[in-house]
Amino acid sequence: MIDAEYKLIEAIGTGDAEAFETLINKYRSCVLNFIFKYVGDRYSAEDLAQEVFLRVYSSAAGFEPRGKVSTWIFKIAYNLSLNEISRRNRLCLIADSVEDKGNEFRAPDSFEGAELKDTLMNCIQRLPEKQKAALLLRINDELSYSEIGDILSTSVSSVESLIFRARVNLRKMLSGKAGG
Repeated sequence: MIDAEYKLIEAIGTGDAEAFETLINKYRSCVLNFIFKYVGDRYSAEDLAQEVFLRVYSSAAGFEPRGKVSTWIFKIAYNLSLNEISRRNRLCLIADSVEDKGNEFRAPDSFEGAELKDTLMNCIQRLPEKQKAALLLRINDELSYSEIGDILSTSVSSVESLIFRARVNLRKMLSGKAGG
């Protein structure tokens, strides 16, 4: 499988549009899903996913197979998502935080169905950036700790710690919401 993906990237590097379309069809939904859950905005996620594939296309000729192609693609997605979050944070600072973020997450009367999902996604958005990325890559994209470490440029033990802390933080946030 990996050899086939390297050949696909090699073909893209030579300008093979069909190979590029094959790659997009294979990774589009999981990349879009990761970015959406990371940045929390569908329109931004769609724009960033397009940017991911443009970067893959423009970098394919120089691609050196050191790891899995999927890891390379998710690393691009993660870096672009992180840049988007940083850009938003700068805009919030410029706007001097017009809204009171503390009142944004209200506890629902009961955690059921869509409310639970919305509450959980809101809590995930509040996690520190690397915790959020590690958790989403592990749960949604089922990447190994090693692959996540490559994407986040950190060790496997750091990934384990990030995921553990993310889960602890989510439990605290959710238990605080359930209590009112």
